[in-house]
Amino acid sequence: MTLSVGDAVNLALENNISIERSEITLNALKRADRHSWNSVSPTVSLGASAGVPIDALSDTNSQYSAAFGVSATLSLNLSANLYTAVQTAKYNLEIGEIAFNDAVKDVELSVRQTFYGLLYEKENIALQERNMAVARQQYETNLKKYNAGRLSELDVLSAEVSYKQCIPTVEGAKITYQNDLASFKRLLGIPLEEEVELEGDLDSLVFLDEISVDGIEIRSSTVATLEKKVSAAENSVLDKRFSAYAPSLNASLKWNDQYWYAGYDGTAPDASKSATLSLSATIPLDGYLPWSMKSDNVESAKDSLADCKLQLEDARTSLRISVDSYLRSIRQSQAAIKSKQANVRLAQKSYDMTYDAYSRGTKDLLSLQSANSTLLSAQLSLKSEIYTFLKNVMNLESAIGVGFGTLVEKGENR
Repeated sequence: MTLSVGDAVNLALENNISIERSEITLNALKRADRHSWNSVSPTVSLGASAGVPIDALSDTNSQYSAAFGVSATLSLNLSANLYTAVQTAKYNLEIGEIAFNDAVKDVELSVRQTFYGLLYEKENIALQERNMAVARQQYETNLKKYNAGRLSELDVLSAEVSYKQCIPTVEGAKITYQNDLASFKRLLGIPLEEEVELEGDLDSLVFLDEISVDGIEIRSSTVATLEKKVSAAENSVLDKRFSAYAPSLNASLKWNDQYWYAGYDGTAPDASKSATLSLSATIPLDGYLPWSMKSDNVESAKDSLADCKLQLEDARTSLRISVDSYLRSIRQSQAAIKSKQANVRLAQKSYDMTYDAYSRGTKDLLSLQSANSTLLSAQLSLKSEIYTFLKNVMNLESAIGVGFGTLVEKGENR
């Protein structure tokens, strides 16, 4: 299976378990919203009864009457809290939708960052293998020169040590890559035995144009969630006020049909039917007492509202700080990438010149090994900086609520 970053994201969105769990929670909130009016749903009950006097069981000659009855009751309660119950379900659903979208976005962010991290590890392996190949070539060349009597044994041993030191480094990098790749497969929801090859390279993702959020509508999910919580807290204050001060209405209809059957004397059965309609209104008064529980509930709801407003203000401030921090980190990484690209070019040129000098016998093996080590270090440092830059860009895009890739697509040159 060959995967681009887009393929990996699509697989994760289809198979990731955390998204499926979030969807279950969202569906429950949708159901609660659809049925939020059910407090006004009428209560219906149906009953049946039968009775025989105890005397009739002990004395069959006594005169008695057996009874059989059917009854039904329909009642309806209506209070001002119905409005706040519907609003509460609505706000809970909106908060749940934000949480679900966050879960999807978090999975995509994790997939993208892990994908690019694996690309970095792949390129690290390639560089380490190239370094090992160079060290092996130097060792084999030196061994031939030694056998021809043109080089000292010390130089051969030094080259052999350098070569063999590269082997565990390469093997360690491969093991790390395989372990991280297994975790990546779990994130995508694909079998662990599936062979996966990643498309792309870090160098093609370098973006050195200025990145700015000017003109972009910032849609932070954290801020949006707290805004909904403030609205829900305001609704909660209203709900507690309704409970403390608002009247409630009750309507009840009761129907009863009872039949009486005579005993041994053979008299005809007698039926008794009745229907009752009751209407009532209840006005609570204890809410007007400042020390009552309902009055305290109103005050507690007000405290929760004030706390939510403070959280929202702090989240907006924190968002501005985070955006500025990510922008500074991105600019720093872009400057570092330019510098490290120049370092790689210089290190490559220095190695090429040192190798030529070593081949002519004007440079010793230690100088060549040092130049090769400098080149490898410069290459790895550049790859690492590109990966850091990509992570900062994706973190910024996630924080301001735009699609991944939005910020780096604004410039003309990559």
